[in-house]
Amino acid sequence: MNNYLKWIPRLILRSLSQNKLRTLLTVLGIALGVGILLAINLANEMALGNFKDSINRVSGKSTLTIYPTQSDVLDEQLLTQLQWIWMIPGQEPSRFSAGIEQTALWANSGAANSLTESPKESPDQSPEESPEVVRMLGVDMLSNLQSDSADNSQLLSSSANPFDILKPYHAYVGENLAKKHALKPGDTFNLYLNDGTSRFTVAGILSRGELGDAYGGQIAVMDLSTAQQAFGLRGQISKIDVFVPDAAVSVVQEKLKHQLPPGVEAHRPTQKGEQVEKMVKSYQYNLTTLSFIALLVGVFLIYNTMSITIIRRRPEIGTLRAIGFSKRQIFGLFIIEALIIGLIGTIIGLGFGIFLSQFAIKAVATTVAALYTGQVLDSFSINPWLVAQAFCFGLFMTFVGALAPVLEATAVSPAEASKRASYESKIFQASGKLSLIGLLFAAGALGAAFQPPVAGLPIFGFISALCAILAAALWMPLILKIALGRLLPLLQQCFGIEARLAGLILRGALGRTAVSVASLMIGIAMMVSLAVMISSFRQTVITWVEQTLKADLWIEPVSKFDGKQTGRIQLQAIQTIRQLPGVAAVDDFYEFPIQYKGNPTNLGIGQFQVLAKYGNLLFIDDEKPEAVLKRVMTSPSVIVTEAFSTRHGVKKGETITLATPTGLQPFRVQGVYYDYSSDLGYIIMPRLWYKQFYKDDRISNLAVYLKQGVSAEQVREAIQTRLKGQSRLDIRSNQELRDNVLRIFDRTFSITYALHVIAIAVALLAVMNALFALVLEARREFGLLKYLGATDRQIGKIVLVKAGLLGVFGTLSGMAVGFALSFLLVYVINKQSFGWTIRFELPWVFLLQSFALVMFTSIVSGIIPARLAAKTPAPQVIKTE
Repeated sequence: MNNYLKWIPRLILRSLSQNKLRTLLTVLGIALGVGILLAINLANEMALGNFKDSINRVSGKSTLTIYPTQSDVLDEQLLTQLQWIWMIPGQEPSRFSAGIEQTALWANSGAANSLTESPKESPDQSPEESPEVVRMLGVDMLSNLQSDSADNSQLLSSSANPFDILKPYHAYVGENLAKKHALKPGDTFNLYLNDGTSRFTVAGILSRGELGDAYGGQIAVMDLSTAQQAFGLRGQISKIDVFVPDAAVSVVQEKLKHQLPPGVEAHRPTQKGEQVEKMVKSYQYNLTTLSFIALLVGVFLIYNTMSITIIRRRPEIGTLRAIGFSKRQIFGLFIIEALIIGLIGTIIGLGFGIFLSQFAIKAVATTVAALYTGQVLDSFSINPWLVAQAFCFGLFMTFVGALAPVLEATAVSPAEASKRASYESKIFQASGKLSLIGLLFAAGALGAAFQPPVAGLPIFGFISALCAILAAALWMPLILKIALGRLLPLLQQCFGIEARLAGLILRGALGRTAVSVASLMIGIAMMVSLAVMISSFRQTVITWVEQTLKADLWIEPVSKFDGKQTGRIQLQAIQTIRQLPGVAAVDDFYEFPIQYKGNPTNLGIGQFQVLAKYGNLLFIDDEKPEAVLKRVMTSPSVIVTEAFSTRHGVKKGETITLATPTGLQPFRVQGVYYDYSSDLGYIIMPRLWYKQFYKDDRISNLAVYLKQGVSAEQVREAIQTRLKGQSRLDIRSNQELRDNVLRIFDRTFSITYALHVIAIAVALLAVMNALFALVLEARREFGLLKYLGATDRQIGKIVLVKAGLLGVFGTLSGMAVGFALSFLLVYVINKQSFGWTIRFELPWVFLLQSFALVMFTSIVSGIIPARLAAKTPAPQVIKTE
């Protein structure tokens, strides 16, 4: 054993040091794959984990939370039905506490004296450009002050006079928020709430830890009565926290299940975080899978490196076998060599991933906030478990990539080792069999593409994509064998004898060439599929916006951010807008999140009379919107978005049941229309039925249609003049809204754009790795050519032609596979993940630019290998032969 260990530095470290460039490129490939995977996983975990942690901190020691599932508020009269909870025995008194959770935007750029007075803003700043979100918590402070529960100690200790919090418009603020704006007790600050601005006084500072760390410290806590007044929710609350002994939780929950009205449920506080996790799982799963493709290229690179290493050292392996080395010892030597490369690459990748995650968290968290949670999170932390997972995964994938060539090494006998082309002859002869295996994978890819999602995830879609990649890789030897054979005369005719020799060398080293082209193919395929998917989705959204968003002006409360409706517009302000000269019609809208059969979605309310006359919804069965909307108005009915229909399996003509404040109410689905504003889907109900069954008239935004010839800018100025000092609104023209939709789209896909750029880098890395490997392996051929009279220029030309051929075959095959993957992304994976129908769109200009870039880089990447090949010492090679 000791003698065996002595061979490790002689055989392994010597090999690595002699092939520094090839080893470096392989290390970089593994590092890139591990780094991307770690960065995405850290970003996913932080974006969701911080939000769930905030939920737990806000819930405190509550054992159950009562909240509405088909509305956004509760009637506080419900509290009178819960008095029995106080009688439950325990070490600490059982109790319940009403609360309100809302969001507001920081608006402390000037003074504001009332809810409706606008602060003075600098002309170059608006709440939309850089919104700072503040989480608002309304707590029954009187109940907390009377309670001896340790859960309230942080509230009571945050102010010298705890009773200050009971004063109107007084609030505790998080330490992070206080430090950011230099706030201290007694200071005032302004927040955008609904369609106005409110001034609050700092009653105390919430120290870090527990509640003070919730939502990154961007939090303001006030008395329940203040929150109700500030948000216009008199007599209404958003949740009830219940505190009972753990032993009584199940009994209490069961009793509440029978006591609470329809649409109101009681669950453990952690369930809200689980619901958010359910909402974002498709988005996060897709990102993780896309990042895995980058690591898959690393697997091909390690496979390529170990294959070349073993081929070059076959005589050495035969000698070791002849002097007594067993197959197991040969296997151990080369696996250790592969793991050393993998270990170095993985360690570098971990550092790169941690660095990259600081940027990825911003993109992922912003997207999660805009689409799902409504709360911006910008804190950064590192989960050691995820780092350990990435480390183990990097080494495991290295082992997988090296396994096949290392097993090949163990099969080398001393007699076979003397045949330098024995491995290549095997690949040449087995190309037909490999292509048959590839057909089986292609059949698997086709079959998996038509399978339904699993638990809402496109599992079979990704299996189909993996099978398609493996099928293309297995077909590569046969494709290259045939193509290179037929291209030889054309190569000689166009580029001379050097080009023919380049083709012969590539065809003679079919195994190495196929692996190199496959590595490049995967990188190109990832790049192409992402480009097609993003382009198709973006063009679909543009078309949808142009066809459906017909209003001249779009009006929302000043407190909104990224399309999240965080407040309402006063009815008096809406009436003023309706009466303005030049206004033809106003479609008022209100939306809030609900649950349908335990899954999150959205309920929207609109004026269908206006929508039928001025709107242009696109229904999936191409029925005229006027006919659909007319049916909705004749009996309790709704329309739903395509995403809702896909997620819940609800089709036109079916009936859905919603729990309204007046009881369970069936609604007939009169139509399904295209919509790309939320993958959770929408149920859209006429305001007529909403008023009847929900007894509510809240409005969150307006679509204003103007009379023909009326200037939108003039009406906007008229609205601002008439409502000055009453309501503060964000008013956008139709073009401004369209631009904003695309801005949000691009920001939402920013992390995907980053993966797109990385895919290009991975592809180019594969080219360079392949060229260095092939040049180093072909030193014998180059030496013989120089001995026969070939000049340095001719040797260099051979290498450059090889680089060009690798680029051509890798790019063409990559684009072919990329097109196949893009079909899967658009029609299978995207449809099953988000429920959207996307129009397939090819970005021809980008694809041509990418082809030119890869070809240029392929040729440039061949310059250094060409110089190395030209320096091959002919006498030394001949002496070795």
